[in-house]
Amino acid sequence: MRILVVSNIYPPPALGGYEVGCQAVVGRLRLHNDVRVLTSGRGHSSARSDDAPPPVEVQRELTWLTPDARGALRAPLASVRDAALARRALTWEPDLIYVWNGASIPHAVLRIFADSGVPLAFRVEEHWFANIFIGDQFIRELLPGARGPGRGAWAYCCRLLNLLPVLRLDPAAPLRVAVSWNSQATRRLARPPEFIEVVLDRVRHPAPPYGDVYAAAQRDPDPEPLIAFLGRVSPYKGISVAIEALALLRVEYGIPAKLIVVGPEDGDHGTQMRELAERMGVAAAVDWHGPATPERAAAVLARAHALIIPSTWEEPFGLVTVEGALARVPLVASDVGGIGEAMQSEQHALLFARGDAPAAAAALARTLRDTEQTAARVGRAYERAQEFRLEPYLDEQERFVLDALQALRGAVKGSV
Repeated sequence: MRILVVSNIYPPPALGGYEVGCQAVVGRLRLHNDVRVLTSGRGHSSARSDDAPPPVEVQRELTWLTPDARGALRAPLASVRDAALARRALTWEPDLIYVWNGASIPHAVLRIFADSGVPLAFRVEEHWFANIFIGDQFIRELLPGARGPGRGAWAYCCRLLNLLPVLRLDPAAPLRVAVSWNSQATRRLARPPEFIEVVLDRVRHPAPPYGDVYAAAQRDPDPEPLIAFLGRVSPYKGISVAIEALALLRVEYGIPAKLIVVGPEDGDHGTQMRELAERMGVAAAVDWHGPATPERAAAVLARAHALIIPSTWEEPFGLVTVEGALARVPLVASDVGGIGEAMQSEQHALLFARGDAPAAAAALARTLRDTEQTAARVGRAYERAQEFRLEPYLDEQERFVLDALQALRGAVKGSV
């Protein structure tokens, strides 16, 4: 079978687990299928560390569009260009198109694939799917709606551009798809527009691609309480909550804890958070570690007395909680999105309300002081984490692709 995989980013560039998970699934699918990947060139360098051939053919030509005015201005011509790429990709005659993350790439590509008659399946791990087509910076201008004079003129020009043979898109044309969701939370929050019929609908939690690395970490906690944060330093990951909780932990609970932050920083947010730590009087207690390999991240978790996941957005699943559980570090996390699906409150982790730094500090204090209950939760979390191992997940993804092909050809209908 020929499978064309489409995603906005594909490793080695990666922003998180979504991209690495896609690569792992591609690796499994290519064992029994002919697989190609169509993605953007964001973050990619043509330089290679060795002369070995790539494990799969990857075409890095899709346009990356920023979600701002500049991205909107670029979107029409980018849609024309990338539509031509999509039509060329169809000449390969794939049996199935498997779309992963469609955020920030022109949805003209996805609309052309949808209209091609080739069975179309999605792996959805983020919220972008709720606005497929209708939220695209070009396609949205093809839809009816109230607009001011300037926006109306822009929409008129976009509609003229859509008359080009390479486009001729109908944004809301009905289509049938198969969807594999990464959590019940994502399934609830990212339901697609009404013109999309989901004929095969499954929820399969992801597995950390480097789970074995975290499971192999040997616990060696620091002499003093150490709280770890593992993830991107960005507003929606809630590092500010962790910093405020650290200050409360030190002042109100008398626990001289430190915070180690492991992960890349978005824009100037890291600078802003350093300033916050300074204002809160804990600048000396925060160690900014920067990006780390899975091995280095696991080594940090081995030293930590708790892992805090203070996300302030609807986290689709919270794969980092599984990594922490595999590393046997106590978990304290925001009760948002799919985090509670991964690790249940009180059973496997202590969860607190979104953005509630005092509650986060209380949960950390309880984790550090009540060692018997903490140890019991860690043991249960480790057992729970065994349900998110990579090989069973890859097996299921392979089954989903086969079932999606059957369902979209009309042989199977239903929900699992």
